Amino acid sequence: MFLLDFFTTIGMDEQPVNYLFGPYHLVYFLISLISFIFLYKWIRKQEIKKQDLFINIALILILVLKYVVEIIFIYEYYFVEPAYSSYPHPFLDVNTFISFQLCGVMNIFLPITIWFDIKPLKPFVYLTSILGGLAVVLYPVTVLYGDPFQITLPMIRSSVVHFFLVLIPIILINREDIVLTKKDGISITIGLLSVATWAMFGNLFIDTQANNMYLMKNPFFGGPIGGLNILPDGFHVILLAVLVTLGYVLVYNIAKQFQKKSV
Repeated sequence: MFLLDFFTTIGMDEQPVNYLFGPYHLVYFLISLISFIFLYKWIRKQEIKKQDLFINIALILILVLKYVVEIIFIYEYYFVEPAYSSYPHPFLDVNTFISFQLCGVMNIFLPITIWFDIKPLKPFVYLTSILGGLAVVLYPVTVLYGDPFQITLPMIRSSVVHFFLVLIPIILINREDIVLTKKDGISITIGLLSVATWAMFGNLFIDTQANNMYLMKNPFFGGPIGGLNILPDGFHVILLAVLVTLGYVLVYNIAKQFQKKSV
């Protein structure tokens, strides 16, 4: 029974913001913060070969967790009726191989960009990965849902993957794998618009019920955050644009601090 409860999507659509800013959210935030501090300090003390080994293991784990959970989604689509959540999909589906969500795209682009050393993509991919990981820590709808004591593989995937989306780029930035400059704003803008176009393609032509990158519907509507919970669909995109811009400015300044060898 435990394994059946572990390999399931049960709870993923149940009260996704129920724990926002509550005690479980605080515990999740503190665990993420303490783990980051410990691992970051530990990895900095290691020689480059050991750092590379750690990074490669983390990148492989990101991909493995992504596709193992996709297997659960596919299984539930064919064998569970009704499905436990809205996430199950058939095997012959775009979501099996790549995501339309920003974090999902980074799950794939971060390993590819690092392993193939694609320098033009690094500023966008690194900063976007950090932004996506921090967003889940601050708004943990993909980790804290349903019963917080019923641990499932999708919850573990989201926790681990988003944690590494923050840690790995910061380690590489500290190692001066890239040197961030204000000129990176151009490539970041192009990258973000490209991913948004991809997300809209998914919304309009692949799954018309989807809300990839929250471009179709206000994810905060009716939620606990005052002001954001009353914005009608469509107008919320303006707010998203402002929040994302501020997010990149914040992440850029955070990353710049780790770029300094004195930190």
